[in-house]
Amino acid sequence: MKLRQRHVPMEVDLSVAIGLLWGHLNTGQFAQAYRLGRVCRQIWPDDERLALLVAFAQVELFDGPDDDTLGLLARDAACPSWTSVLERRCRASA
Repeated sequence: MKLRQRHVPMEVDLSVAIGLLWGHLNTGQFAQAYRLGRVCRQIWPDDERLALLVAFAQVELFDGPDDDTLGLLARDAACPSWTSVLERRCRASA
């Protein structure tokens, strides 16, 4: 019996970047996460996971969502539960 893959494999560098961002967010280092995330978005501009993590850091760090975060929330995101967390945080910071 052949097992099917549960997830699409990702590049090692992208996996490490996401892990670093997640680590910064988990420890409340939103400024570092935001800076790292902005650079990562230049390398992987189409990665939805990075976009969501950067958006979370941005919402926590600043007074409200920027244009990128608003655009991310406006389209159908890859992770609806994470998008709902972002929307709640945006309302809380408004």
